Amino acid sequence: MSAFTRFIAATSSTFPRQCLTGGVLFATGDTIAQQFVEKRGSQHDFPRTLRLALYGGCVFSPLASLWFSKGLERVQFASKPLNIATKVALDQGIASPAFIAMFFSVTTIMAGGSIEEAKKKVENNWWSTLKTAWGLWIPVQALNMALVPVQSRLLFVNVVSIFWNTFLSIKSAAGKKDEGVVELIEAKVEKLH
Repeated sequence: MSAFTRFIAATSSTFPRQCLTGGVLFATGDTIAQQFVEKRGSQHDFPRTLRLALYGGCVFSPLASLWFSKGLERVQFASKPLNIATKVALDQGIASPAFIAMFFSVTTIMAGGSIEEAKKKVENNWWSTLKTAWGLWIPVQALNMALVPVQSRLLFVNVVSIFWNTFLSIKSAAGKKDEGVVELIEAKVEKLH
């Protein structure tokens, strides 16, 4: 059996495919952040990319998959507008705050930081990141659920996720020189409203 055939067999169920996709999307976002925003070139931090790929594939994707398939899918109203509004409100009111805190704490610990450093990272970044998330994901998810056919919704979200994961990578790794980029992105998203 060829390696490609084994790969297809291993990812034939939805859950492994979602985890693999999550890992690839987080790695892609980090690579864009490092190469096009931070302009690292040959100084690319491969361990950072690997950490984000592992986070995306092994932490975020399994939990997000459960949230979307077992949590949000239980919400069913006869009124389509009420259904969309409720799902978006639950997603952005419950999942988004939790996932953002989880991202900063887990990636800090994966990078060798202490629990205290992880707490500090969450305290310093959670609120500004959540506001940016709301500015992006509320309209994206509303459009997704209102206009995109069910079979294409994941693709739509995955395309937007590349840009979101780039932002998260920059925000998580931001040093003094990167703070201006983070503030610029946050301001642009805020101006959309």
